[in-house]
Amino acid sequence: MIKKIINFGLVGVVATAIEYVLLIILKEIFKMDVLIASGIAFTISLLFNYILSIKYVFIDKKEMSKTKEMTGFFITALIGLGINQLMMYTLVNMVNIYYLFAKVVSTGTVMIWNFVSRHMFLER
Repeated sequence: MIKKIINFGLVGVVATAIEYVLLIILKEIFKMDVLIASGIAFTISLLFNYILSIKYVFIDKKEMSKTKEMTGFFITALIGLGINQLMMYTLVNMVNIYYLFAKVVSTGTVMIWNFVSRHMFLER
């Protein structure tokens, strides 16, 4: 379990870096609304996260079809996206926190959700 948590953390660092760089580029350079930029960045980093998580974090379940595995991963990710967007909206638009600080809070919350839900679904 310790190795899994370390690998999950390393994969998360790479995916998070991708997400933050994209968020900043979309928000600052392309002047997108923070929620749209956040959703796009989250979704793109999710694809990298999926590939790396299946390869390095979660044990490949031979009895679980790839379709079921992908479906479980993307359902948990869709819920994570919902958590991300709700937190970003609340923290940026209602609490008036700078979007990158709000993103840090959101990232931590979604990270916990992702690990627990994927561990339960993909390796129960």
